[in-house]
Order: sequence, then C-alpha cells, then structure tokens
Amino acid sequence: MLLTEQDVMGYLGSFFWPFVRLTGVMLITPIYSSNLIPVQSRVLLIVALAGCLAVWDGPWPALPSTMVGLMLAAMIGIAFGFMLGLVGQIVVAAIAGAGEVAGAALGLNFATTAGIASPGLSPVLGDVYQWAAWLVYLGLGGPFWTMEAVAKSFHTLPAGIPDLTAMASLYTYSGAILRDAVLLALPALAAGLVVNIVTGIANALASQLNIFSIGFPLLFLGGIWIVASSLFFIEPVAVELIRQGTAALAALMHG
Repeated sequence: MLLTEQDVMGYLGSFFWPFVRLTGVMLITPIYSSNLIPVQSRVLLIVALAGCLAVWDGPWPALPSTMVGLMLAAMIGIAFGFMLGLVGQIVVAAIAGAGEVAGAALGLNFATTAGIASPGLSPVLGDVYQWAAWLVYLGLGGPFWTMEAVAKSFHTLPAGIPDLTAMASLYTYSGAILRDAVLLALPALAAGLVVNIVTGIANALASQLNIFSIGFPLLFLGGIWIVASSLFFIEPVAVELIRQGTAALAALMHG
C-alpha cells in the first residue's frame, strides 16, 4: 500500500478540522464542559467524534502549508466551535440564573453546596435550577442539535469565519440570560415582596411580632412553595430560548 504525502495530508486534514471545532464546542457546551465529565474522557470523546466526522463527512479544506497558518486555522476553528456551543450554554445559564435571582429575593442564597458547573460553592437554589436546566436541555435534544450544527457548519461555512451580522445576532441573543432569568424568577420576587410588606406592617402594628422569628420563616416557607410551583414553567421558556438559539445558530452557520 503506497501512501503519498498528499494522501497523508488529506487524512490529517479530515481529522484536524472537526477536531479543533469540536474542541471549541466542548469548552462551553452544557454538560460536556461540567465537572461531571473528566478532562480525559472529554478528550477521548472529542477524538471519537472527530474520527466519525472524518470518515462520514467531507470534503475538507486543505491544510495550511505553514505552521503559522496551521495555528491560525486552529484558533479560528476553536473560536467558531466555542460560538456554536455558546448557544446551548445561554439556554442553561438563563434558567440557572433564575435560581440565583430567586434565592437572593427569598434570602436563600446563604445555603451553598459544591456546584456542578463550577469548582467552587454555589447556592443550593441555583444548583436546583441548574439541574432542572440540564434536564430540560437534554429532554429537548440540546446536545444532538449542537452536534448536528457542528457537522452541517462544514458545508455552509467551512472557513469558520461568520460575518458581523451573525455575531451581532449571537450578541443580542446572549441578553436572554438576564431577561429570561428575571422572567422565571418573577413569582419568587413577587412572593418575597408581598411577604416582606406584610411582615413589615405587622411588625409596625404589633411590635411583639418579631420579624426575625416570624417574617423569615414565612418568607422561606412561602418562597420554597412558590419556587416549587414555578419549576413547571421552565419548559415553555426553554422552548422559546431554543427557538431563538436555533435562529442564532443558523445565522452563524451560514455566515
């Protein structure tokens, strides 16, 4: 079996292009970038997926002939994969942010636990919303449409350099992190405001009613009930987030 230099470079190129783009995706996409998957397993997964794309997909662009060009192509591929994976991360971050906002409104952020998305400590309520966001993301097929976008992006935008309009669309979509987080946390914010007003008035009318012994337990119990009830409204918000995210992905993929 004879292998020419052109054949070897072609084989390397068919593996190089999906490898760098998948590396960028795995750096930011939900679940894959978390502490639940060790770095070694993540690297093996990138290699396996890149090998599958190398066999099943193509044709691939030619590898740059210089080391500087190769490094530049690698950085561009990783950056473009990062932008593709960022869409899914925005969906999860918007829902997880609602837990942070609700916990701050209800005074529950003092309880912390080892976070699943970060090495440090995170509020318990934020961790609960993080798990809920992951379950919704998995249930709606988030990892599958992210990988499908990576595979199709080589046909629509092989160079991996989107135009400014597509990047502006992604920038606008990232505003959903704060907007939808506050929207999901509105019931908790309203409940916290009402309970604080009621306990404040009761404390002013009857000073024997200590706000620390009565107000805080009411705020905690009422807040937990409101939060538990509002978990059912996560899916419609997530569906709308993914609908907007697919539009941002389409803009990125088509440049």
